[in-house]
Formats: sequence, structure tokens, C-alpha cells
Amino acid sequence: MSDLAYAPATGLVFEEQAAVVVSDPNRTDIALFVGFVAVRSGAEAPAAVRTWLESQGWLRPERSRGAPSALLDVPVPVDSWDTFDRLFDWQARPITAVGAPAAAGADENRATTYLGAAVRSFFTQGGRKCYVVRVADPWPVPAPPAGPERDAAIALLLPGYPLTFSAAPADPAGWHGMAHLFGLPDVSFVCLPDLADAVGTQPPPPEPATLPASALEIFTECSDAEIGALAQNPTRSIRAPRCAEQGYADWARGLSLAAGALARFAREVQLVAAVPIPLGGTPAAGDLLGYLQGPDRRGGGPLTRGLFTGLDGLASAFVQLTYPWLRTAGSDGLPEGLESPDGVLAGLLARNALTRGTFRSAATSTHAHLADVYDIDPQVSHAQMHRPLADAAGTCHSLIQRVSLFGYAPAGLRLLSDVTTSAQESYRPAAVNRLTSVIVRAARRLGEALTFESSGERLWAEVRSGMTGLLMALLQAGALRGATPAEAFSVRCDRSTMTQNDIDAGRVIVEVQFDPAAPVERITVMLALAEGGRVSLVSES
Repeated sequence: MSDLAYAPATGLVFEEQAAVVVSDPNRTDIALFVGFVAVRSGAEAPAAVRTWLESQGWLRPERSRGAPSALLDVPVPVDSWDTFDRLFDWQARPITAVGAPAAAGADENRATTYLGAAVRSFFTQGGRKCYVVRVADPWPVPAPPAGPERDAAIALLLPGYPLTFSAAPADPAGWHGMAHLFGLPDVSFVCLPDLADAVGTQPPPPEPATLPASALEIFTECSDAEIGALAQNPTRSIRAPRCAEQGYADWARGLSLAAGALARFAREVQLVAAVPIPLGGTPAAGDLLGYLQGPDRRGGGPLTRGLFTGLDGLASAFVQLTYPWLRTAGSDGLPEGLESPDGVLAGLLARNALTRGTFRSAATSTHAHLADVYDIDPQVSHAQMHRPLADAAGTCHSLIQRVSLFGYAPAGLRLLSDVTTSAQESYRPAAVNRLTSVIVRAARRLGEALTFESSGERLWAEVRSGMTGLLMALLQAGALRGATPAEAFSVRCDRSTMTQNDIDAGRVIVEVQFDPAAPVERITVMLALAEGGRVSLVSES
């Protein structure tokens, strides 16, 4: 398939465009990025992308908020950085910050978008495919202050914010922002790179250094290169967003809504989110883990729990937080040259899934190398990473056990931990949760294939056979621990797992027990196959 394009220097040219291939639903490396970015002027989506959007129904009026050429509020499949760069003007965020130096021309007085930097890092780290949902053009630097404008911006990412996640799988008309994942069964990771910026407080620029009165004035001639670099990078003098208590409250509320939606409707999907940088002088700046775990004083009262387990609790197997922020070759145009780390982590997890298996930790020393990342900020010391702190239940954890941290190792910058925020130790290693997601995803596919079968001994035997085959494959791949299948897993689907009411209602429940290769206790998952092939977890253990 070819697209006709116009190049000013050479005239009309034909560009080969590969068709959008429907992904294998069992893939575990595909990410969904939702955020703010502009469409490139004059850019047209490739014919293959337009055909896919139309065939999947994404361009129907009840789903899309704009014309097809605007690529607004629809999931655009992207299989390379060049495709994204051709469609989206990711370096077109206007700058209005006080104190930013004037650029030589209007085109140069623009900043990079956090969404664009995240997608770039995803592909740089080894990601192969993602979907991009553009919810609006980027707001100017800095982000809107707390209030209705901020809430409206976050609601474009998370429909229904700040009250509830208002979208549901059965209502395509409400699929906006992150809710598009309900129509994308091959997605494993969701990133909201603009969320930390949306809730941040723009700190004032640093005070200029003052010389003592006795100091002599010394004039040094600047080179043309230095002058040009200053003109082309007005964001260097703009501080990256920091979070105070209200910002962290808004951030936690948004992530809590997203995690709740995943827990109810999309259990195979992981939310990868950056922890905002704390504002200097706030409790989080002095002790980030202590602030996340508690005490929680939002709302004015001395509550006993923190952001992990408080009113908008982030203690979830579906949430993977990452910190600190990063400097990459693509972050120069961002405020302070700092990039939100969620895109880098999503790319690293995608590479890990493709090369080693998603059920293995992405933080092992020989596979956690980072391409394109050359610095971190703020610096997190070894003592800060590993200092144990008791939570409200009296259990001691350190920052590296609750947040996926980037940092320095003897071999250079690495991902040091690969963890979720779950309160359950079994689901704390992110690789274990991803293994569970593989099983749930396969069970959903099995349920779809058996939708029209009547419940009975024959169907139950087919379910047992299908799940046993999957677990045998995982055992052979090294995802499970045990010398024999009986030691590694067990599958039950018979009258002992269902009541008569379940059978009369056409509900099929299968109990799956497995020992992950990671050093955690045996995990039991109860999967319910409901009418229509929908799979859900009966219990979480």
C-alpha cells in the first residue's frame, strides 16, 4: 500500500505504508499512551491507519470528538517512532512561563510535550507497538493551577474525574481518554505522561547568584554556539513541575480511579505512573516514602494512613509507580530537561516481555540497562532507597520495595526495582502480577471460544484442559517453580468449585493455583466464566 505525499524539494513522492496488522491478543508488550499533543500541520494519517480506525468503529460520531484528520480522542496504532513523529507535532507546546528567555523566533519558543517524550523513550528502550490517544492540544507551560481548569484537563485523561471513573466496557459512547483500552484487548500497559505535570505547582526560577560587593567584574566572551543553545532551549530556565500536598491529593485521586477501573474491567492491564517531584520544603521532599505511607493529613484532619492506603489508596497490584525523573536525549526541550520516567519504564517492560518473558523481573542486572538515559533527578541516596519504614499495619518496607526506582549501579544507570504498590506481598513483585495477567488474558480467550457451550461436565473438562495446557507452557518457559506439573500448579473446575446456583446461572468457575518462579508463596486465583465469555476474578489472594 502506498500513500501520496508532497516533499517541497522533490515534489510528489510515494511512501510505502504497511497495513495495520491486528495484534496477537496474547501479546504482553503493547502500551497505551494518553495525553496532550498537537497534530502536525498538513499531516494525514496513513491510509492503513485510517482504514483500521474505520474498520474498528473508532471514527463513529459517538466515539470520536473530532474529524478523522484531527486524530482526536481515538487510539492511533503506532509501530515506530517515525510514524508518531510524522503525525504529531510533539515539540509544539507553547511557553508562557515568567522568566523564560525570549527565543529568536516564534517557532523556537516552544517546549516538548511530555507525551511525545514518553512515546520516544518507549521505542528507544525497545518497545515495538503502542496506541496513542490525543485528548487535546497541549496547554502552555506552566500547567493550569488547581481548580476547575485543572480538573477539566485531568477529566480528558480519566473520564469522570474527580468523582468517579464514568466509562464502562459496555458503553462505547463513553470511551474517552484512558477508557479506550476497553476496545483494545491487546494492551498490557497504560501511561498518562501528562498527569504529574497537570497536578504540579510551577516553582519560581532559581534566584540569580549574587556577588559580594568587593568582587571584581570579569567579562567573558560567549561563543556563538552557547548563544544559539540558549535561544533554542528556553525551557532550560523553566523549573519542572513540583507537587505540594494538594497536587499529590489530585494525583492520587486520579490514579485511584484508574486503578479501580482496571481492577473491575481490565485485569490484564498495568498502570505505569510517574511519582511527581515533591516541592521543596514539603513533607514529601523530606521523606517521600513516609509521605506516601502516612500519616495522611489531606482534608485537614490527622488521618492515620497515607497515599498508599488512604482515601484514594494507591496500594494496588495494578499500579506500578516509578521514580525519579530522567534526562534523556529527547528531554532537552522539557522544563529543566527532565522527563517523566513512565515512558522509559513502559519501554523497558515491553523489551523484557519480548526478549525474556513478561513473567521475569525487568530489574535484573544483566537486562536492566537503559538506552539513551544519562542522568536522574532528584538524586535518591542508597539510604533513602533502603531505609525501612513501618506502615499503618506495622509492616516494614523501604522505598525500593514500593516504587520502581531508577538509579546508579556499578554498571551505570539501571532499573533497580520492578514492583507494584500492592499491599499483598504475593503481588508486590510486578513480574508476578504480569504472570497473573497472562493467565487471566488466556482465560478470557478461552472463555470467548467456549461462549456458546452449555455448562456441564464436557465444558468443565475443556476448561481444565485449556488452562492446564497454558500452565504447562508457562512451566516449560520457566515462569513457574516445581520439578513436576503437580508441584508447579493445579487446576480444578467441577462441582466443588461451583454452587448449584452458579450452574443454573450458567456460571463456570475454575480454581487455578500456581507457584511463580519468583520467591513468593503459592497463589490461588478463582476465575469465573460468565455469560458472553466475560472472565472475572471471584477472589483476590
